[in-house]
Amino acid sequence: MATTPDGFIHKVVAGSDKIKVFKTPAGKEEAYVMELLQPYFVICEAGDYFKITDVPADTVEEAMAGNVGYVPKGQSHLWPTREALAFSDIAFLEDRPEIVAWDEEAVLKKFMESGNKKLHPPAFQEDLKSTRKRERSTRPYPVLGSQTYKFRKVADKRVYKVLLPAALPAEARIEIKKGDIEQTKKALQAATIVVVFDATGSMAAFATETARTIAGAVKSLDPDVVKKSTMGFVFYRDVGDAENLVELSPLPIEDAAKALNEAAGLMTGGGDAAEPVLDAIYFATHLYNWGQHGRRILIGVLNDDAKPTTEGTLDPKGRIPAGLDVNAVAKGVFEANIPVITVQAGPNFGPNLETVMQPLADNTGGKFIRWDSGATQKSIALAVTNKMSEAATSSVAEGKETLSKMEFDYRGYASIPLAVLDGEKLDRLRRNGVDFNIDLGAGGVLVREGYMVENNDLLEPKIQIEKETLQGLINLYSVLGTTGVDSEAFLRSAGEAIAAIAGEDYDKTETISELIRKNLGIEFRSDLLKFKLEYLDTLNREERLKYSKRIQDAGNILAKYLDANLAEFDSNPAVWMPIAALP
Repeated sequence: MATTPDGFIHKVVAGSDKIKVFKTPAGKEEAYVMELLQPYFVICEAGDYFKITDVPADTVEEAMAGNVGYVPKGQSHLWPTREALAFSDIAFLEDRPEIVAWDEEAVLKKFMESGNKKLHPPAFQEDLKSTRKRERSTRPYPVLGSQTYKFRKVADKRVYKVLLPAALPAEARIEIKKGDIEQTKKALQAATIVVVFDATGSMAAFATETARTIAGAVKSLDPDVVKKSTMGFVFYRDVGDAENLVELSPLPIEDAAKALNEAAGLMTGGGDAAEPVLDAIYFATHLYNWGQHGRRILIGVLNDDAKPTTEGTLDPKGRIPAGLDVNAVAKGVFEANIPVITVQAGPNFGPNLETVMQPLADNTGGKFIRWDSGATQKSIALAVTNKMSEAATSSVAEGKETLSKMEFDYRGYASIPLAVLDGEKLDRLRRNGVDFNIDLGAGGVLVREGYMVENNDLLEPKIQIEKETLQGLINLYSVLGTTGVDSEAFLRSAGEAIAAIAGEDYDKTETISELIRKNLGIEFRSDLLKFKLEYLDTLNREERLKYSKRIQDAGNILAKYLDANLAEFDSNPAVWMPIAALP
C-alpha cells in the first residue's frame, strides 16, 4: 500500500460529491462514485491517477477485495490523519451560533490575535437549517492537522485544519459555455410537477374537482409561470387491479388539467383500502421520465390507507425493491432534491395513512395536506392547486433572481455566483446537460480545506480506530510501563510492540509518537510518547518509576474505553473514538 513522501498512510477524500472512479486510468467506464468525506486508500499511483480502494488494508491483495478504481489526482484531497470533527448532540438544538471556518491561515491568525470577526471574517459559515436536517451519524469532517494558538494572547485554543463540505468563498462562481446559456435559463426558471394519483374508483370525483381547480388557477397565474411550468402524472392502483400503473409524460399545465379530467372517467377498481403509494412515489422519483428542464416537485394523492412498505409489484419490470419503509423511500426522494406534497383525498383515515404521508412530506421539505373536520373535496382540491401554484411561481421567481446575477465576459461566456446556486439548482444544470466549471472542484457539494477553532459545545474531535489498532496501542503502553525487567528484555519487547504498529522496518531515529502519527495518523494530546525508545533505558530507577506510572495510567484509560465499547468494536470495522479518550 502507498505512503506519502512524509511516511503517512496515503489516504484521500473526494473533492466533491460527484467524483467518479474509473475502471482503468484515463478510461471512460465508471467503477463507482466516491462517497462524500469517506476515506479511500491509495494502492499505487498511475500517472495522473491514484489507484484507490475503500478497504483499509496492509497488503495490496487485501485492498483488491474492496471497491477498486482510478481517480484523477486533482479531484481528491490528502487526509493524513485519522482525526475528524463531529457534530455533538448540541449541534441539533436551537439557539446556538453557527460553526465558522477560515480559508486563509493569515486571516485566521489575525482573528486569533484580535478576536474581531468583522475585520477578519471567516470564509465559511454553517447553515443551521441545513445542519438540523442532518442525521447525527453524518460522517465527521476530516482533520488534516492541528495547532495550538493563543486567543487574544491569553487563552490556548486548538485550531484544526479540516476538509469542509460546501465551504465556498464569496467570489466563487460557475462558468457556463456560450452554447449552454439558453439551456441554463430554461433549467433555472422552469418547474415540473408530477402528481402521483390514487386512480381507484373512489377517486374519480376528486380528480374531476382537482382538474377543475387547476384549470381555473391557470387563468389567474402569471403567464410566464404557466409558460415555464409542466405537469405529469403517475396513476396507480393496487396489484390486483387492471392497469395498476400508468404514467403520463409532463404536459403544459392547461393540457395537464384536461388530461386529469379525462383520466377521472377511467378511474375504477379498488376494494382493498390500503394502496401502494410508497411504490408509486419510488417509481415517480427514480423511474419516471421527468424530462430535463426545471425544478422537480412531487404531489402524492391518496384516499383511505397506505401500504406500510413497498410491495415491489407495481412496476412490471420489477425495478421497485420490496420492503422499503417510508423513511427509506423519503431518503431517496430527499437525495434526489424533490420535495413531496402529500394529500389525504378523502375522510377515511386508515391506520397507516398518516404514518406514511406525514413523514414523506416532513422528510423531503414538503407539506402534508390533511382532510380535517369540515373539509370537502372542493377545499382539498383548492389547497392542492394553491400549493402547486405557489411552488411553480416560487421556482420561476427564484430562477429569475438567480439569472439576474449572471454576468458575461468578452468571449460570451456566462458566470453565476455559487452563493445563489444551491445543490438542487446545480443538479438541475447537470440533468440538463449544461457544461459548467466550478472553482475548486468538479461539481456537486465541493470539499475544500479550512481552519476551525475548537468549540467543545459544538464540535467533538474524534479518531477513527479499529479494534486491532486499539489493542496494539494498549499493548504498547503496557510494555512501556513495565518495570523490573532487564534492559535487553525491555528493549526487545518494546521494539516488538512498536513494530506491530509501525512495521518491522520502522525508523528507529524517530520518536514513538512520530511513528504512531505517521503509521496510524493519530496525534496524541500529550507528549507522553514523544521520545525515542532508547530514552527510557537512560532513566534512573526513580525517574523510570514515575514515568512508568504515567504510561500505565494512560494505557488503563485506553483499556477501559475498549472494554466499555466492545459491542461496537465487534460489530464495526472501525469506530469513531473521542480524542478525549486518548492519552
